[in-house]
Amino acid sequence: MPINQSMDLGLLRAALDDAGAPWQISYTSMTALTEEERVLRLGVPPTPGLDPEELENDKESRAQAARMATADSVGAPAAFDLRSAGADYTTRVKDQGGCGSCVAFGVAGAMEHVARYTRRAAGLAVDFSEAHLFYCHGRNAGARCNTGWWPDQAYNACRDIGITFGDYYPYTAGDQACSGLNADWPNRLARVVSWENLNNNPARMKEFISTYGSITACLDVFQDFFSYGGGVYRHVSGGYAGGHCVVLVGYDDSAGCWIAKNSWGRGWGTGGYFKIAYGECRIESYQTIGATGVRLRAWLPDQQVVSLWSNEADGNVWTYGSVRGWLKLDGGNLVTNQAMLAELAASKAANRAVGLFEDDGSVQQIYAW
Repeated sequence: MPINQSMDLGLLRAALDDAGAPWQISYTSMTALTEEERVLRLGVPPTPGLDPEELENDKESRAQAARMATADSVGAPAAFDLRSAGADYTTRVKDQGGCGSCVAFGVAGAMEHVARYTRRAAGLAVDFSEAHLFYCHGRNAGARCNTGWWPDQAYNACRDIGITFGDYYPYTAGDQACSGLNADWPNRLARVVSWENLNNNPARMKEFISTYGSITACLDVFQDFFSYGGGVYRHVSGGYAGGHCVVLVGYDDSAGCWIAKNSWGRGWGTGGYFKIAYGECRIESYQTIGATGVRLRAWLPDQQVVSLWSNEADGNVWTYGSVRGWLKLDGGNLVTNQAMLAELAASKAANRAVGLFEDDGSVQQIYAW
């Protein structure tokens, strides 16, 4: 990554004034760092063969294409924000620290959102392990803190193998040889159902966001981005710093912008979020990926049994957990299913919470008090 001379924030303010103040400058968690430390918090390799001096040559045509590809053209709403889509389906803003692991945060964060939104379960306890994704799967692919990684490779790993939850491998910044992974991780796992490359297709990006909740996107970062404090970001000043990966959680056709969650902590942007104008920083074309769903294999604690349902078919028995929603009882045989049904019915009658072990939409085990 290039290391530029630090920006003069006074000159940046003047450049913003000249540009009509499209966004607000702020002293952020990133402006407090040295230029070398800031660059280390990126983490997507430069596009092979692309000259940084030419990154903005077709910015206006990209912006026009994104504006013309209205959400309405694919049956999506004209504006969408996962934080206010009937409920707030986002998960907490995290901080990647001094490691170029943004791809792990951009992918795991999108998976968390998709898991919640596709189930319409805003309270679903999903906190996936960026450490597992970057320090295990990424490391196997050659990724290190100073090299970064690519989202498509991360999505392949999340589809083919999966990643565990954060409590089974908590994240700390710094290269690790998959050293903190809990040996029981296959029983606490999230896997992508499938993924689609959305590059250069802003209409499809909007359709994916409004259907599944979030997508992962890369963008070119220029020095002024580190001092973003609100508004709709457009590059106005400063040199190219490197590539970065974020989670797109919404868009607004009337304002002509995407809404994104970053991984630089809540002390940057607007509580860790930012808006970026259509066409800026190759946000639609660097590398953009959407997942169609997330499979879960994990214990779901503290579920109130809201409903039970069955019909004349012995194996067709379902329970509705207060946070998770409908799950099919599938303990492997009729006797186990009947035993689980009896325990769940008793817990429902007594208004007692239960624990459910889900494996991709089915309940294999329960515990009840």
